[in-house]
Amino acid sequence: MNQLQHITLHNFISEKGIKNERIQLSYEVFGKTINTAPIILVNHALTGNSNVAGENGWWNDLVGENRVIDTNQYTILSFNIPGNGYDGFAIENYKDFEARDIANLFLLGLEKLKISELFALIGGSLGGGIAWEMAVIYPAITQHLIVIATDWKSTDWLIANCQIQEQFLLNSSNPVHDARMHAMLCYRTPESFKARFQRSKNEDLQIFNVESWLLHHGKKLQERFQLSAYRLMNQLLRSIDVTKGRDEQILDSIKANIHIIGVDSDLFFTAEENKETHKQLALTHPNVTYNEINSVHGHDAFLIEYQQLGKIIEPIFNKRSKTNKMKVVKFGGKSLANGKGLDSSLSIIANKVANGEQIALVVSARGKTTDQLESILEKAKNNLPYLEELQQVKEYQLPKDISVDVSAEFQLLDEIFKGVNLLGDYSPKVKDQILAQGEVLSAKVIADLLNKKNVKSKFVDSRSLIKTNNQFGEAQVFESVSEDNVVEHFRKIVDNEIQVITGFIGSNLNGETTTLGRNGSNYSAALIANFLNAEEFQNYTHVNGIYTANPDLVENSKKIEKLSYQEANEMANFGANILHAKTIIPLIEKNIPLRILNTFNEDNTGTLIGSETERGGIKSLSVDQDVALVNLIGRGLLGKVGVDGRIFSALGKENISVSIISQGSSERGIGFIVDAKDGYKAKKVLEDEFKNEFQSKDVSQIYVKENVSVISIIGQSLHSFNQPYSALIKNHITPVLINNTVTGENVCLVVKKSDLNKAVNVIHGEIFGVSKNVNIAIFGKGIVGGTLINQILKSRENIIKRKNINLNVFAVANSSKVLLSKNGVSENWEKDLEKSDVENSVQNILEYAEKFHLENLIAIDNTASSEFVKNYIDLVENGFDLISSNKIANTLDYTFYKELRKKLKENKKAYLYETNVGAGLPLIDTIKLLHDSGENITGIRGVFSGSLSYLFNNYSVQNRLFSEVLQEAIDNGFTEPDPREDLCGNDVGRKLLILARELDLQNEFVDVKIENLIPENLREGTAAEFLNKLDEMDAYYQNIKDNQKEGHVLRYIGDLSGDLQKDKGVLEVKLISVPSNSALGQIQGADAIFEVFTESYGEKPIVIQGAGAGAAVTARGVFGDVLRLAATN
Repeated sequence: MNQLQHITLHNFISEKGIKNERIQLSYEVFGKTINTAPIILVNHALTGNSNVAGENGWWNDLVGENRVIDTNQYTILSFNIPGNGYDGFAIENYKDFEARDIANLFLLGLEKLKISELFALIGGSLGGGIAWEMAVIYPAITQHLIVIATDWKSTDWLIANCQIQEQFLLNSSNPVHDARMHAMLCYRTPESFKARFQRSKNEDLQIFNVESWLLHHGKKLQERFQLSAYRLMNQLLRSIDVTKGRDEQILDSIKANIHIIGVDSDLFFTAEENKETHKQLALTHPNVTYNEINSVHGHDAFLIEYQQLGKIIEPIFNKRSKTNKMKVVKFGGKSLANGKGLDSSLSIIANKVANGEQIALVVSARGKTTDQLESILEKAKNNLPYLEELQQVKEYQLPKDISVDVSAEFQLLDEIFKGVNLLGDYSPKVKDQILAQGEVLSAKVIADLLNKKNVKSKFVDSRSLIKTNNQFGEAQVFESVSEDNVVEHFRKIVDNEIQVITGFIGSNLNGETTTLGRNGSNYSAALIANFLNAEEFQNYTHVNGIYTANPDLVENSKKIEKLSYQEANEMANFGANILHAKTIIPLIEKNIPLRILNTFNEDNTGTLIGSETERGGIKSLSVDQDVALVNLIGRGLLGKVGVDGRIFSALGKENISVSIISQGSSERGIGFIVDAKDGYKAKKVLEDEFKNEFQSKDVSQIYVKENVSVISIIGQSLHSFNQPYSALIKNHITPVLINNTVTGENVCLVVKKSDLNKAVNVIHGEIFGVSKNVNIAIFGKGIVGGTLINQILKSRENIIKRKNINLNVFAVANSSKVLLSKNGVSENWEKDLEKSDVENSVQNILEYAEKFHLENLIAIDNTASSEFVKNYIDLVENGFDLISSNKIANTLDYTFYKELRKKLKENKKAYLYETNVGAGLPLIDTIKLLHDSGENITGIRGVFSGSLSYLFNNYSVQNRLFSEVLQEAIDNGFTEPDPREDLCGNDVGRKLLILARELDLQNEFVDVKIENLIPENLREGTAAEFLNKLDEMDAYYQNIKDNQKEGHVLRYIGDLSGDLQKDKGVLEVKLISVPSNSALGQIQGADAIFEVFTESYGEKPIVIQGAGAGAAVTARGVFGDVLRLAATN
């Protein structure tokens, strides 16, 4: 089905607003019927047409049966540009149209054909410019946008040539013929003409063959092309510009996988312009690649070099046919270190070869060789002993059974070090020569060891392949000549011999050794992968992949399974130590996946970096610790123009790189981050630049803040950073500087280096939903404390599953010593505490938490100590939230009560003490809620003591002596060991005072009127003496019991009354008789009950009742406070 077909479009309005009543759009279809197979739209070039495939098809080398674009699998559609003359339709008013109009017409044609999505949209030259326009107009039109020898804009050079073409077309007597001859000069190159014609002559015509060839092309086009068509095509070519009338970032809207293919010798749409487009898009678009056709034929190469073009695009159309199965495999220094690393690396390589994988091997210097060579160089320079260390390096390079000759390398090192020692100095050029030997020795040794394992291998010195400029130490690669060298080298390989290539090093055009700077071995490997169009780049390291944060800083960081190039590039730019931005770029160009693997864990699948990402994108934390913050302050600069320009210009001249910038407004100030080594240099540079402003007092200060670190959160927008930021503040970490990147998807914080570990863990826990670590110190391991610890340990795993909170008890203290464990105490904590030799002091615990950067700290006071309460403020000021079952802190003098709350507010810390009054009952929370909501509470009364509740509940209804019931309560553990602590009423008095203070009453403990239940003669003496005299109370309480009204029972209550809107209320603790059917009278066992009277509820109180005593109940109440605090921390 490839006969010409037609669509008539009516009332089309062009970009210039001109209405066209009728436009004829013709097309051809090849291969499968429309909408029965994936559809590929091919846009033709300037003198092309819709006849893409078949016997006379202009692209039949690529499109057809069993071709790269297989008509057995795909539907191939091609429209004629209306007015190209191929279908007889002409447009005379060619100035009315632009390239964008043709894009709109093609999209209308697709709509008429009921095609909503293409598998691929391909265009070369003018057709590619139209394809760019189509993808911008309708960003989801295609899965793959393939643009060849073209760009999204007409450059000045192209527009100039179109202008000359127009002059031919308007003024020549032979317009098409002459314009075509001129155009052929732009479509080809001088090298192409030289290679083809060699100044040869046509003897018959007595002219040069190049002249004959140009005349021929002019004549052929004149025979098949109308003047109106040529004028229109030339007009369209000069008008390509997707940004016209649009935002410059419009290309970012394209949803397709973008494949840019340039021609290295193209004079029309230059390769440099294509690379610029690629770099611009690669920053924001995860799926953009760049490939290049190497040819002398210039622009027309996309129609001539079909084999190269086919290899480039074949993986798009045939997923199983990656034409080059070569993998570039790189091993780092730790992977090649003597011992397990070297053995594992050799085993991995041998296994790959045995499995039939084609690999090229790139190696770093082994172990710490580079660092040692640099150290020796410094020692030689400074006339320090170095020979022993040099001998160690030599011995390290030669593992057992090695037979390779490395004497030349050793001799070179000896001679250079001796020369440096004599001169007392060395140049960057000399340093490159020294450091290069690490890679040379490594590659020679690895090749030798592989050959001994019957893996045929060859040492390759990359100085013969990678050519650079003369910038020693940080050389820039000449990619074109390097690519030619690499391709030619691998073309000559026979018998699948493994090439063991030195990373990190190259040479300048004079053959002198250069190095490629930081991450140089990875960069070498990435370049070689690019040049070979490799299937994959595998980078073997000492870690399982890339993590959400550095595992050395964050223990529960997660491995990232998949990253897009864009995400990896962002991570590299923000300091991820496994990646470097320059490593990523060569891979993006050819869409070559990078897999980070672990030499020491061969079964691990690593992290894959490619065109795809995890669902929903990724977030990660990276850290840069080697930085300094430079601040410039000057009110006199406010409003002055050009200050920032002066700052960065002065720094730029001294090669000082600035990473993060923050500016003030109320006072002219600017802060920025530089490398730590450049901190004071930057200060000196700015002092020189602004010396006049210092004299005029316009600049008041320039200072450097050291010991800071940068935390970058990649993939995190500032608008949703409120929760992590709040968590930092709660953990006493205040960022020195905060910055949002231009993309809005990365947040950078500068923090004190001393806060780094804690800050990274806090942010990581908030962002990644890993279990939040809540670190708990428990003071007091008595009945309540011990029960609480066991409850936490028993429930820990369940809480992690349900609430994603890890309750980590890192400290348990008794009266004399403390057990410390940063990962949490075990079930044997009691025995471990007995064995501990750490003295119990709050200071020891504070220092321990600081040392191990523990976050989300909670201190729990389960003591009954008034002395320990004095530590509360110190704990709060050191980042601890407080939970207490100890009532004393809330019943000390009102001055301390207010001071503690002031410190809590200043430090944004919480203090929970629900168990102070009602054990596990929600009493304090209820009263707080009522009071804070404006409810007028008029009174509170209730049975506050579970111990005394048990005593009087049973005594009131049983025909037993008071001393018998009291002894039973003692035996059942309802009272303190000395029951007078309960019977005196002070405990109930404290609880009543706590409730009063929750209502903002300023009562002191001395204001509480307490009826002491102990006869005066029994209040003194030891507990044992008291216990022997319990029966002396029987008569007194029997009398009270007998004198009650009928149907009444005894209850020991706390009662808050009076005008509670004033500063103080009436607080009474007393024994009363109440009806047995009343709320207070009906309780049983050891239950507590509270009646809360309010203005709204009148005489019907809110009643809260439940278990009021017992270690398990109190511990569970404290546990509830822990969970509430952990959830909001």
